[in-house]
Amino acid sequence: MTVPIRGAAQRLRDAALLSATVLATGLLAPAEAAQFKVVVNPVADPTMAGLALPDGAPVMGVFSGVQGWPMNAITLSLLPSGKILSFGTPAGNPGTQDGRTFDTWDPTQGFGAGHITLAGVGGINSFCAAQAFRPDGSLMIAGGIFDNGNDKGSLTLNGTATAVTAVAAKLANDRYYSTMLTLPNGRQLIMGGSYPYQGGWADPQGSIDKGYMTGMTPELFDGTRWTSLFGAKSRDAFGPDNNRWWYPRAWVAPNGKVFGITSEKMWFLDPSGNGAVTVTTFKEPQRDAASALDAPNVGPVSTAAMFDTGRILQVGGNSYDNGNGFLSSSRATVIDINGGNPVVTDTAPMSVGRAWANATVLPTGQIAVTGGSKWNDRADGDTVLQSEIWDPRTGTWTAGASGGVYRGYHSSAILMQNGTVLLAGGGAPGPVANQNVEVFYPPYLFTTVDGKTALAPRPQIVSLSTAQLQHGQAMQFELTSQNGLAQVVLVGLSATTHSFNSTQRRIPAAFTQAGTAVTLQPPASANVAPPGYYQLVAIDQKGVPSPGVIVALGAGVAAPSQVAAPAVAATSTGTGTGGQAGGGTSGGTGGGGTGGGTGTSVASGAAVSLQASNYTTSYLTNVGGTARLMTPATASDRQQATFRQVPGLAGQGVSFQSSTAAGQYLRHQNFQIYQQANDGGDIFKRGATFTPRAGLAGTCGCTTGTCTSYESIDWPGYYLRHQNFNFYIAQPDGGDLFKQDASFCPAPPADGSAASTPVSLQASNYTTSYLTNVGGTARLVVPGSTSDRQQASFRQVPGLAGQGVSFQSSTAAGQYLRHQNFQIYQQANDGGDIFKRGATFTPRAGLAGTCGCTTGTCTSYESIDWPGYYLRHQNFNFYIAQPDGGDLFKQDASFCPAPALQ
Repeated sequence: MTVPIRGAAQRLRDAALLSATVLATGLLAPAEAAQFKVVVNPVADPTMAGLALPDGAPVMGVFSGVQGWPMNAITLSLLPSGKILSFGTPAGNPGTQDGRTFDTWDPTQGFGAGHITLAGVGGINSFCAAQAFRPDGSLMIAGGIFDNGNDKGSLTLNGTATAVTAVAAKLANDRYYSTMLTLPNGRQLIMGGSYPYQGGWADPQGSIDKGYMTGMTPELFDGTRWTSLFGAKSRDAFGPDNNRWWYPRAWVAPNGKVFGITSEKMWFLDPSGNGAVTVTTFKEPQRDAASALDAPNVGPVSTAAMFDTGRILQVGGNSYDNGNGFLSSSRATVIDINGGNPVVTDTAPMSVGRAWANATVLPTGQIAVTGGSKWNDRADGDTVLQSEIWDPRTGTWTAGASGGVYRGYHSSAILMQNGTVLLAGGGAPGPVANQNVEVFYPPYLFTTVDGKTALAPRPQIVSLSTAQLQHGQAMQFELTSQNGLAQVVLVGLSATTHSFNSTQRRIPAAFTQAGTAVTLQPPASANVAPPGYYQLVAIDQKGVPSPGVIVALGAGVAAPSQVAAPAVAATSTGTGTGGQAGGGTSGGTGGGGTGGGTGTSVASGAAVSLQASNYTTSYLTNVGGTARLMTPATASDRQQATFRQVPGLAGQGVSFQSSTAAGQYLRHQNFQIYQQANDGGDIFKRGATFTPRAGLAGTCGCTTGTCTSYESIDWPGYYLRHQNFNFYIAQPDGGDLFKQDASFCPAPPADGSAASTPVSLQASNYTTSYLTNVGGTARLVVPGSTSDRQQASFRQVPGLAGQGVSFQSSTAAGQYLRHQNFQIYQQANDGGDIFKRGATFTPRAGLAGTCGCTTGTCTSYESIDWPGYYLRHQNFNFYIAQPDGGDLFKQDASFCPAPALQ
């Protein structure tokens, strides 16, 4: 395994330690300014967690398992917000063609969570529509099919992916299977398409005569209205012959015109004035072929991607549509449009013919081709599951990993921010109806160390001078990288359907570097990089890309709604042999660092916070399930930095149990440290168990506890350490920096619970029942589950009002029992005097005299702001009330402060 050495200069180590609250909410408030003013928020990346690491991954990459999805994602887009949009079928009905349901997914939530469904707009059905980004960050979706007799409509999904609204202006023509681009001037150009479900290759002239070929005249949208470009009307470019109208493959060219490939034709469209089109021949049209090498790589079933400025790879194809065609082509062609005329050059063919594949340009300039069929849209024996990767430097293909299901017609694929490719959909109609997705992890995410596959160290962009780039104006960003910097690129955000990603293009950019500061020179011309949204990616000298940071480019283009990137995982490095796994007197040696003896003695079950030796105001803190080094700035931070050191789950050493989430523990997974629920398995138990050792640093900078290092029991010689503010297990490299990063003081709990008493309030007259938080309301409950017991556990702390006691939730940061309108609730402390007094009680001798419970001193609790009013249960709710002199009240108002149930 290879652990990234901190690639930034010492200045980065002294940069801001973001509070856990800030990171969890995505807001940026560093304790000390980062190098540049726009801090990139590192967000969770569950799709990288628990990743299989087969031996062939550094060469072939890896496919995830097939994951469930709310719909058959015929259209798939990466939005400026970082969310993923899917549409094309109703939710739960993957075989039905319908574009009136939109699903957005937040990748930080992982598969199975983070989905929000948005209903469409009446009168608009976006099935088989076109997409392009608008300057305000919205995604415009134009055309499609009829909705109750209505057509020619468009809608927008707003920049935060929370609302869909209709565009007031109607298209002049029906646009079913059209392509839409954003031009250098920021306007949208739509071209191709037809009257829904009508016309095409089988009867070209008849299709025109009957009025079906409505898409032969392009239209421009200026933000208010559509204008037809009658001078650009073209049968050669957008007509029925050979189905040229099916989703034209089109890009803004460096000369400012639009270049396109439609079946056997290629063309330039000049959108100025009334428009004009010039057409030339690309190749021969679709035909019966003797072999995949003989078949022409043309037609709507081919796929294409712009991998460099003005350079396009066109690959596969050779059918008219999903139901009519021939043997699929394996041929591949590079088209260079940087000069006056396109230069067409065949490159090496794929190993197999493919129709309805998807071509995704990677940050490195390689193109990953996934899915498809050896014969049009047939599955079974014609299914192609293995991916192939084309390298423009050599013009050759490399076999990649294989997916799990057939993805052909109506499948989609996009580049994610973490550098993976998300594959979705397929069918409606077809031999499949895929309501699922997969992830392809390209080879650049992996490396080989000591004969074993590991995650490759990755660069990470830390901060930016601006998230709104302008053409020709330099910007700067801060980079951490173990392996230097070789290239910086801008990759257009994806919007894919029908085997074409119309918004993706890759643009290498000039840069200079001074330490951790990189100065980037965006392209001077909007012809090269049309205004819109791009992933900013830094690629190190080993060809490993950073996670992408979404930025805006162009005058008047709004900043993305958040500036964030998936946090990178580090792998471990060094050599050496492990020491004893359990409390022995001599530790292991790893890469020159020696761990010796046993570490601190902390009482079993005691609350602790792990304070860093070399950042003495910072602690290991749970941030959305990931262990981070933070300076706790709020009550929530302090609670997430507090754990219970308990006997090791694996039967030796110690484990660190969350103080707020039942059953969750710190554990390593792929060498990174997470807080996760114990699944009861041996792998989890061993990954959550550590042997305390004498601190590798010898003497810790912190003085709040014995200087201690924590050795993994299942990776002897690997120690808990922080690096770039994340936590990992790794082998010592012999340096002082590692020794300090791997040394901690088990300090008094940051949440102040050392001054508190864990209790559960047991009823005097219902001795199996306890005061329990049920959805924010105090209820008398017999705890029947782990969750119940946790919600029945509190910390009795000094009263918030400066006297008496308060009862703090053991699970929810900053929440306390308080009365409101005389009823008892568990609520967040708002800091006001009313709350503090309502949450404070004076313990009194039990009104019952003798309690039925015997687990603690019989006690009643008097409100401090309503003297003479006592906490009591009544009809299984809790209130403050005045005694009525009866025995029932006295029993209902008496409790035993029992040991906490959790």
